[in-house]
Amino acid sequence: MKEVIDTRFLIEHFYSNKTETKQKTTQKLKELIRNKEGILPTITLCEAIQITCQKRGREEAEIRHLSLIKSGLKIQNIDQNIAKEAALLKCKYKNAPLGDCLIAATAIINKAKILSDDPHYDTIKEITRTWI
Repeated sequence: MKEVIDTRFLIEHFYSNKTETKQKTTQKLKELIRNKEGILPTITLCEAIQITCQKRGREEAEIRHLSLIKSGLKIQNIDQNIAKEAALLKCKYKNAPLGDCLIAATAIINKAKILSDDPHYDTIKEITRTWI
């Protein structure tokens, strides 16, 4: 089944100091790419690059951007359908962050699960969250 990658997954993948977590995220990414089931929303791409820039600087953020767009994951732009779905989710789930609503909308439109350990998603009944 397709999975939409949340920023929390990438943070764990890039910055976890736990060997087991790093191995699991690496394996999961390889599986998603091999099976053509990984979806990377542009909001996740944006957040991952911004976090990398803060932690490691602009040069590494540029490299991270290139590696993600060439990774084999499907880059999902925020189109008019995702924008509408995200807005309706935000209206229904007022405490959900807008970024999470955009990622949830991406999952709904693509009939996919969300790959995250973020409990914010558990309140959004229209989607399913999974973790490594």
